[in-house]
Amino acid sequence: MSGGFVASVIAAGALLAVAGQHGGAAGAASGKAAAAAIAYARAQFGCPYVYGGTGPCTSGFDCSGLVQAAWGHAGVTIPRTSEEQWADLPHVDGAQLAPGDLIFYTGSPIDPPPGHVTLYAGGGLMIEAYGTGYPIREVPVRPGMTGFADPAGST
Repeated sequence: MSGGFVASVIAAGALLAVAGQHGGAAGAASGKAAAAAIAYARAQFGCPYVYGGTGPCTSGFDCSGLVQAAWGHAGVTIPRTSEEQWADLPHVDGAQLAPGDLIFYTGSPIDPPPGHVTLYAGGGLMIEAYGTGYPIREVPVRPGMTGFADPAGST
């Protein structure tokens, strides 16, 4: 088998995994956008965390700047800060968490909650710009989340 064929099969599987998330009418369209957002965020692995950063990699990202850029790459406009994202995006039940959804955490004591946001990648993993000294990374979902939102549901 060629590498191109294997990559195509993997990409198709990832798209199927996110297609029809939340069972809404958006279906495959929201799944395609979620897959694009996740792929964009993964392409930023190793980029620096910079408070207030919105990219590109050489300039760094903060948590909300990363998810805003990822969803923007997918053609979905979302607010800039985690607080605005939480306030404006449709909330989802944690039991229905789907790849591409945002996971919110309290964050630091200096930011009003939710002060931290991550991008759910599926399989119990999330992509985040955690903080100074931590490059963009994919890690297991941590407990203590304050809620979940679906950027694809905002279009």
